[in-house]
Amino acid sequence: MLISLEAHDAMKARAYAIGATPTPTGIACPVCGNELLNTNPSATLTSQPPRKAVHCSVCEWRGTRLA
Repeated sequence: MLISLEAHDAMKARAYAIGATPTPTGIACPVCGNELLNTNPSATLTSQPPRKAVHCSVCEWRGTRLA
C-alpha cells in the first residue's frame, strides 16, 4: 500500500526533528569540563576528515569534533 506525499513528509519531518535534538558525546568540554553535546547529531560537516559540531550547554563553548 502506498502512502501519500503529505504522510511521507510528516513522517520524515518527525525523524529529522528527533535527529536535530542535541545528544551527549562523552567528551569533556575543553573550558569547563562538563560533557559536550552534539549540536545537530544528524548533520556531518563535509570537511576532510568529516567533523560534527559540538557545544557545551554550561559555558556555551562551541567547536567541532571528528565524526
